[in-house]
Amino acid sequence: MSSCTAMRTLVLVSAGLLTSGTLLLLFVEATGRLLAVAPFSLPLVLSGPLLLGIALLIAFIPRHSKPCS
Repeated sequence: MSSCTAMRTLVLVSAGLLTSGTLLLLFVEATGRLLAVAPFSLPLVLSGPLLLGIALLIAFIPRHSKPCS
């Protein structure tokens, strides 16, 4: 997998995780099932920026300095 494909995939997965975590938290707030489901939303929301950081590290690897098309 090229670095451009990896970065695009990581950005899309990161956005998906952030969205699903936010929607899960909104669902928890609306239904009141706070103790059963709420702990799952925090790792989903926090893994988004972690994956974006990994994408940034991949972008800074010297051998992957070619521009993405």
